[in-house]
Parts: sequence; structure tokens; C-alpha cells
Amino acid sequence: MGSGEVKFFTIPVYGRRQAEVVPLRLSPTAVSTFRQCRQLYKFLYIDKLGDQYSRPRPYYTMANHVHAALKDFFSLWPLERRTTEAMEDFLRQNWRRYQTGFKNSKDERRWAEKALAQVRAFVLNHDVSCQPLMLEELVEAQITPGVVLRGRVDRVDRESDGSLHIIDYKTGNVPAELDWMQLELHALALSRRLPSPVLRLSYLYLGPSVLHSVELPPGRLDEVRWEVLTVARKVRRERHYRPRPGRWCGNCDFRTICPRGAAIESAAAAEGQLELWDDLDNDWT
Repeated sequence: MGSGEVKFFTIPVYGRRQAEVVPLRLSPTAVSTFRQCRQLYKFLYIDKLGDQYSRPRPYYTMANHVHAALKDFFSLWPLERRTTEAMEDFLRQNWRRYQTGFKNSKDERRWAEKALAQVRAFVLNHDVSCQPLMLEELVEAQITPGVVLRGRVDRVDRESDGSLHIIDYKTGNVPAELDWMQLELHALALSRRLPSPVLRLSYLYLGPSVLHSVELPPGRLDEVRWEVLTVARKVRRERHYRPRPGRWCGNCDFRTICPRGAAIESAAAAEGQLELWDDLDNDWT
């Protein structure tokens, strides 16, 4: 090095590594559960105790088989094959796959007859000539970096104007007040995956064979997105997961490990709600 020369040395600079954020995956059921009871949300989605504590329910078994039969039915082509007899055959085939949650064979027959009545009424009272765009399909979409919304849609039809119509089958009773958040969340996820707008939402109650529909107003999905992000922020910040006792406690699978379990058991026993095998006031599916 000559006189007067200055030698420069390169010093490596290491930036602080950003901690990788695990995406938070939310479904309509998860959102509803978190709002209903944060302790139940923890049991199901953080501790993942569903397989260990959840009991088979007759209404879930029935609902699963009815949904599967409806999917198989719409796969039939040509349209002349979509008959009441075909629908009944599909239900019986699916029913043979498993029969869980029933008290005895008489109870199983009762639920099977209820399911048969629902699928028969569907064929007789609704348009069975349509060709749905989606059937029993899982839809997943990123709402914002780190938050993913996912859910299984029962059925999506394409309307004559090109817009989409989401239809959700319900095998339970019609509630006094309909909550459209489930289908709005499906619509939000679909809006991120498909170019066509979702303009119509429907609950099809198969028991009374009644269709309840609403039009999705402009700007509503922006509001729904904000609500999802609000729930996601609360989920990430939650530390205590306190139980919120309510009418749903009488049929909760986690009463034995719930911090409020003893009080809930006493209240349920007093009201005769230890086993809710029959029709419930809320939706089953």
C-alpha cells in the first residue's frame, strides 16, 4: 500500500430476521365458535381435542348422508335420470357407509325416514334440472397476508346474468332469526377465487322444503372482510380463553374439562338437557 492510500474494509451487516408468521386459518364455523365461546374455540382449534372428546350425533350423521346424496344426484346425466327413486337410492347407498350416533336400531330408522322425507321433498319441490357450478367443494382464499379464510360450500349456481348464487343445505329446523354471516364468509372467499360476483345467498331448509334468500348489497363484502380481520386480530391477541356459558353448554362435548364444567353440568341436569338427541332449535349443518 502506497503512502497516503486509505484502505477500505467491507463489514457485512446482518439485518434482523423477521419472525415468520404462521397463517391463521379461519372458517365460518371457527369465527362463529370464537364469538360464541372462546374456551370452546381453544379446545377445538388450538388444543385440537375434537377427535378425543367429540361424540357422534345422529343429526350430523343424517346431515352428512343427505349432503352426499344431493351431490351424487346432481352428477346424474341426462336429466331424465334425476328421479325421486334415484335420490332415494343415493341416500340408502350413503347410509350404508356408516351409522353412528344413534341410540338403537329404532332410533336409526327414525332418522333415516326423516332423511328420506327431506330428499324426496327436494326432488318434488325444487328445480333439479340445473347444473351447479360447484358442489360440496372446499374454498380457501387469503384475505390479507397471514389470514386465510376457508370453508366448504354446499352448492354454487351460475345465474343467467353470470353472477353466482350460493346455496347452503340445512337439515335442521328453521331458526327464529337467520344469520347470514356463514354464507357471507363463503362469498368473501369465492370473490377472491372467481371473477364472477356473488350476488345471491340462500339457505335451503330441507325439512319444510323452504328456500330463504337475500341479495348481497354492494359494499357488503368489504364490511365482511373487516369483520374477519377484527376477529383474526382478537384471536391472535387472546390469552385467557374464558368460557362463556349459554344455552349451547348443555350439548357441549367438553363439559367435563371446561373450567365452568361443574356449574354447567348442574344446570343441564336441572333442565333435563344432558342428552339432546332430538330436534334442536339451531341448525345442524
